[in-house]
Amino acid sequence: MKRILVTDQNRLRQLQYTGVTEEKLQLIYHHRNHLIPLIDTIVDELYEEIMKVEKLKKLIHEHSNLTHLKETQKEYLKECFLATINDEYIQKRYNIGLKHSEVGLELKWYLSTYTKYADIISIHLSRTIPNVALPLYNAIHALFSFDMQLTLEAYSKIELQKAAHPLRFEFEKVRQINGFTDEDVQNLNQFSGYISFQVEQIMTYFRDIFLQRIGNERVYTFVELENFFAYIKTFLLQFFQEKIYQDSEAFFRIIRDWSRVIIESKYHENFFQITGETLCDALRKVFMTKEYLANQYILQYIHSFERLTKFTLSMIHEIIRPYLFLRDFDFLEIYAYEISTIDFGRLTWTDEKMKRFVKSLGMTGDSPIGKRCYEVLHKRTVPCSGCPVLEGKQETMMTTVESVDGLHYYKVRPLPQNKIFELSRALLIIQDITRESKVMFHTIEKLLQLAEYRDDDTKNHVERIGILSGMLARLAGCDEKFVANIEIAAKFHDIGKVGIPDSILNKPGKLTNEEWDSMKTHAQIGHQILSNLDLPVIQMAASIARTHHEWWNGQGYPNGLKGEEIPLEGRIVAIVDVFDALLSKRVYKDAFPPEQVKAILMDGSGHQFDPKLIDLFIMMWDEFITTRERLLSRD
Repeated sequence: MKRILVTDQNRLRQLQYTGVTEEKLQLIYHHRNHLIPLIDTIVDELYEEIMKVEKLKKLIHEHSNLTHLKETQKEYLKECFLATINDEYIQKRYNIGLKHSEVGLELKWYLSTYTKYADIISIHLSRTIPNVALPLYNAIHALFSFDMQLTLEAYSKIELQKAAHPLRFEFEKVRQINGFTDEDVQNLNQFSGYISFQVEQIMTYFRDIFLQRIGNERVYTFVELENFFAYIKTFLLQFFQEKIYQDSEAFFRIIRDWSRVIIESKYHENFFQITGETLCDALRKVFMTKEYLANQYILQYIHSFERLTKFTLSMIHEIIRPYLFLRDFDFLEIYAYEISTIDFGRLTWTDEKMKRFVKSLGMTGDSPIGKRCYEVLHKRTVPCSGCPVLEGKQETMMTTVESVDGLHYYKVRPLPQNKIFELSRALLIIQDITRESKVMFHTIEKLLQLAEYRDDDTKNHVERIGILSGMLARLAGCDEKFVANIEIAAKFHDIGKVGIPDSILNKPGKLTNEEWDSMKTHAQIGHQILSNLDLPVIQMAASIARTHHEWWNGQGYPNGLKGEEIPLEGRIVAIVDVFDALLSKRVYKDAFPPEQVKAILMDGSGHQFDPKLIDLFIMMWDEFITTRERLLSRD
């Protein structure tokens, strides 16, 4: 009897590519009586390993149970050992791959199951039928390889669907977690016409119950209430006639719009809670009668409606929760804004503080809503580098903003939200740290002035290092933010020398080994002075202080970093520092002529210096020399 009974030519070619042949399947089938009795032991050993992985253990408890999974796997192995591949076998394997992808099992874990199976089977074959263990193992492995390809296809399909409709998958996941199941959807589908048929009666009860619930605390006018009741009636008709609860994107848009009116304080969250409870009560009054209770499924329908309402209210709460935090803690010195992640950076909401902040930046008249955050806040035409939303991180981003009264320093970070909302929106806050930062910056600048006072060459040297480093950074293709930062940060490269004794710092002769060891500590001292201030420019300065004496070949100090382990800013300043120092007169040496300096830098390429940066520097040698001479003439 033939063991390959596949009608699709593409699948036949796929079997051939993975090494599945009639002969191999016949071999498996011939030894089925040896293999099938091993199934229980093989599956037990597999799941003993799986349950050691906490992530997989949790996934099993969430979506199935161990007994059921073991039975499923035993059935699968039995099908493998009976060794017949037909269209049904292929479709079944493919569908199982789809299911595992949908529940969130990572592909690497699923594929590793096949590998673990193969290992376990290999051990048992070598014990039970050693004479044919190797060819039989190869045959089973070929079959597993084919099954793995089907799994990859299934996962690829799901991933493509997730990429095209990410909201649908996240929404479905949250929906089921909240207890609103596929069975509930089927119940609503079956009886959705009941809402339309009895909408007038439902609205009569809804009106009466709603007015009783809000009682004497009415803050809405008669017109507002009438408009609200008309909206509810229209919503019920359209929502259930068109079965919007089945369209994740459309349903989520409605939930998001309702959430927005709460966020903007047009309605209180409790208003929606009362509305949902009142709808459920109105349905019960209409359908919990003798006329309808004769239908055995009507109670299921009512319960499904209630779970839909509960899920909807739960989603609203999850979406608005971080915004309510901002409202309740309004005394915090933070500004909040929301951007679209689909149409990236488009401002979709700002709090009152943020509106005032935007005006302080010089924007008058038009609302910032609809404009890009990076255009409004940073005067950029492209998104900011390091943006926590673009990079998908929760860490704080430090940034500077130029306003009419000077430079301001800010911390920017996203607030955690419901995952489904993050697919379309990101909520960020800005915290102004200008006052604290300026105090610390002022202190650091005083230390730099102290270093200048102790070393006559330092002042002019550090100014040149800043400008020349900016030139090399721009030449290396760095963005303007990096260039602007390094022009300031590079000036602090030797600030650690405030901790070096004058006898060593200004010694005209050669340093002893002990003195040289002491001198080298200035890199660490500088880093310690600067690293406690988390402004980006000072963090870069701390990095430069620590790394501008590291060598490309790893023979520098203080940490023996090598190659690109040395941050780019350190590699840039290393070249510029040596360039300017060699061209300058010091107490311990005369100035070197430019051609000799050029030769020294070229000789250090790939040893002391980054070879790519040296190539760029030498290519623009005349421009660097001219700029340095211009700066000297200005001193």
